[in-house]
Amino acid sequence: MRIVSLVAFLGVSFGWAQSPTQGPALVGAGFANPFPIAVAPGQLLTLLVDPGAGYDPSGPLPGVSAVFWNGSDETMPVLQIQNATTGCIIPTGAGCPNLLAVTVQVPFDAPISPVSANVLLRPSGVAVSVNGVKTPYIGALSLADQVHFLTACDLLLGGVNTNPSSRGLACTPMITHADGTSVSAIRPAVAGEELVAYATGLGQTNPALTTGQPAAGSSPAVAVFNIDFNYRTNALATQPGAIGAPVSTPLFAGATKGYVGLYQFNFIVPPPPTGLQPCVNNAVTPDVNVVNQVFSNLTVSAGSVSSFDGAGICVQPQPVLDPPAVR
Repeated sequence: MRIVSLVAFLGVSFGWAQSPTQGPALVGAGFANPFPIAVAPGQLLTLLVDPGAGYDPSGPLPGVSAVFWNGSDETMPVLQIQNATTGCIIPTGAGCPNLLAVTVQVPFDAPISPVSANVLLRPSGVAVSVNGVKTPYIGALSLADQVHFLTACDLLLGGVNTNPSSRGLACTPMITHADGTSVSAIRPAVAGEELVAYATGLGQTNPALTTGQPAAGSSPAVAVFNIDFNYRTNALATQPGAIGAPVSTPLFAGATKGYVGLYQFNFIVPPPPTGLQPCVNNAVTPDVNVVNQVFSNLTVSAGSVSSFDGAGICVQPQPVLDPPAVR
């Protein structure tokens, strides 16, 4: 099985719970505050686990397994286990726990949970076992899709940009040019160019994917996704169509061939409006992204009826042509 380093492209949110004195416990998961966590069939999910008293992070990693419960336990493939060194918000004087970052894939046959009036009608849950001792379950809401655009902040290995005022976007989106290089302030996109945005949580595809196995081909997602383009400075993601921005269909939305749980959106950059402000003023410096705090001048959002997400990128403004000379 080809399990690639991209399984580390998973952000985590910390829902700190009271750590047990002995047994392991789940203390965080996914891209939003957990309990319950929203997941999609086939989604890659990073679980933050307190392994319990006596764990020595300098020693060997413990044996870890994970299950998705929906009436009975179904094994979730564990793709990666790491010691997690993260900040935490706890009372002054208390120590931050030694955590494990456990990357799993939600089973593709996880049944979709119907929701009525924000009440979960079909309870599901996630639990992790550390050296054979299972954590308590945390609630899980399984949706048809749970779109998340990957960013540099999703990397569990390597640094995270925490100084946007001097280094550009704090969480650079994983959106690339055709040659695989990242779209950035110094290599902005241009109108008419095809870009690729990498994501997780697009759900099942046709033909269907198999849990824990890399995609054999670039199969399209079953869910119907729309995409919109918001040419405003540092704009937030929006549900496509919600603010009246032009909505289009992506060239492709589906699995990335050869990877486990990785998806992509292919799309064409639309023409920018006249007067669009660039992300970088090259008269100041060519390698930072700080002019008037313009970190992005186009926000690309993609979503279905179940979920949406987006990312800000930089697009080269259209040149302003001089008016013809008057004779």
